[in-house]
Amino acid sequence: MENQNDVYFNPQMQYPQQSYKPYVPPKKIYQPFTKKDGVFALLSLVAAFLAVDFALFKGFNIGFTIAYFAVFVVTTAYLFKGDNKKSAFSLICGALSLSGAVTFALFDNKIINAIMFFLVFGLYAVYTVGISGTFTKPQGSFKMLGDLALSVFNAIPGLGDAFGSMKATSKKNKSVIQALIGFAVAVPFLGVIIPLLASSDAAFEGLIKKLVENIGIYIAELALALIIAPVFFSFLFCKTKSPQNKPSKNNAHRILSNPLSVTFLSVISVTYIVYLFSQLAYFFSAFKGILPDDYHYTASAFARRGFYEMFAICAINVAIISLVSIFTKRKRAKLSPAVKVLSLFISLFSVLLVVIAMQKMRLNISIYGLSNNRVLVCTLMVMLLIIIAFFIVHIFAPKVSYMQPIIVICSAMFIALSFANIDALCADYNIKAYQSGKIKTLDTVNIRKSSDSAVPYLVDLAKSEDKVISNSAKTQLTMYVNTNGYLEFERELDKYVGIKIDSDVFDFRRYNRARNTAYTMLRDYYASLDENGRKPMNELDRMYREYSYDNWDDAFIDSSHDNYELYYYYNPKTGLYDKTKKQTW
Repeated sequence: MENQNDVYFNPQMQYPQQSYKPYVPPKKIYQPFTKKDGVFALLSLVAAFLAVDFALFKGFNIGFTIAYFAVFVVTTAYLFKGDNKKSAFSLICGALSLSGAVTFALFDNKIINAIMFFLVFGLYAVYTVGISGTFTKPQGSFKMLGDLALSVFNAIPGLGDAFGSMKATSKKNKSVIQALIGFAVAVPFLGVIIPLLASSDAAFEGLIKKLVENIGIYIAELALALIIAPVFFSFLFCKTKSPQNKPSKNNAHRILSNPLSVTFLSVISVTYIVYLFSQLAYFFSAFKGILPDDYHYTASAFARRGFYEMFAICAINVAIISLVSIFTKRKRAKLSPAVKVLSLFISLFSVLLVVIAMQKMRLNISIYGLSNNRVLVCTLMVMLLIIIAFFIVHIFAPKVSYMQPIIVICSAMFIALSFANIDALCADYNIKAYQSGKIKTLDTVNIRKSSDSAVPYLVDLAKSEDKVISNSAKTQLTMYVNTNGYLEFERELDKYVGIKIDSDVFDFRRYNRARNTAYTMLRDYYASLDENGRKPMNELDRMYREYSYDNWDDAFIDSSHDNYELYYYYNPKTGLYDKTKKQTW
């Protein structure tokens, strides 16, 4: 028997030594550009330069419209393939984006244009992802928004693939390098040829002088275009190399339990029930004690109070219903009845708030008249009703697409609003309401501040037989010229007759129909005035250039004196600014 205390040692095994190398991932192989890729890489640079020169440096005018059409054409020609099935939704969004871009050439309302810029950009993203067939989520639900966000932000990471393919192209095809060498060799010859051509022809000489005068601007624009073009082309290039994806369904985001969602919605619903109960104080004397002791009902107070709060609550409710529907867990792919009923109650309560808010706005308009903001808010309220209606349908019929009709209908509404020229509509409504006695005052300052579309109405008011209104309109016309910095007009302000204020005076890229119409009417109106009619406008223009203007008191301040300031206040009867006050230091 073996002794258990004995210890046996096995001889140590000898293993051959092996050298281990760190893992190196395989080098990514990039496919060279096709001829089509190379052509559209250059076209992307052209489109980027147009976007910089026509839009970025010239603002929201016809230049923006032209630049967007160029970008749209390049995008469509590069991504559109006949063998891909295109959804009507994507094509409609593309058509809407073009329609929205046209409005920049027609009207110059700053708020409308700012909103329209983001709307056109969003519709363009939908169109691009749609025609390239790279949607990975159902287009009828909120999930498509994730696809749009990824398609935009992936343009930056995709730069590596685009540059990798371009490098592979240069290695494979030496003609690119040879073309660059040929361009470099031609430059010295152009330095001799261009001056000779300029000396031989006056028209070519004038063109070269203009180019030389603005060479700094063109270099800056080209530098920006060289930054934007790779990102733009990468945005398109990644979509041509991505596989055609089929929409997938992923429910991993559903993290809320039914008890949690029901409790949350119940608390919100009870709060709204208490609010509805408090409203009985307006209709039944038994509930009057709810109102404050010093409460006095007036139409103007009712119209002003609580409107924007109601609008904000409606927007919050839409967000609540959306998030609960998105993140609540489902049994057999269905929301629980309790969640549906509570969501329906909050939706209907939101509809009630929108109706009340619309009534407040209607009363507000009847007292104070129309304004740009009031029309915009009314439009947003109608959009809210549309969104709520589709959410209610979605609660009880989840398979019905809701995101597509919401995007199309709301986009079409806003574009139609832009084409309606709301500044002109508001000015026309307010003038007629004032003349008929519906509103007590006519605010010519707001008419002037709205946009160029309202200037023709100021010209008509300046011809009015009502001296107070006429003087006020003349003052606003002169202030319009000065505050907008139209130097071409200011230099000739004292002459009036023969002045040229047409589109040919300005850069065509800055052309805007509303502004051009305003210039033309101002020119014709000033030319029709005699010396006495021009005198108050000349004086006002002089004060604008020499004195400081106080918006709060509507007064000009002459601070050129050693121990006092002169204040000039507007006199509506004469249309002049009278010197009425001295302030000693």
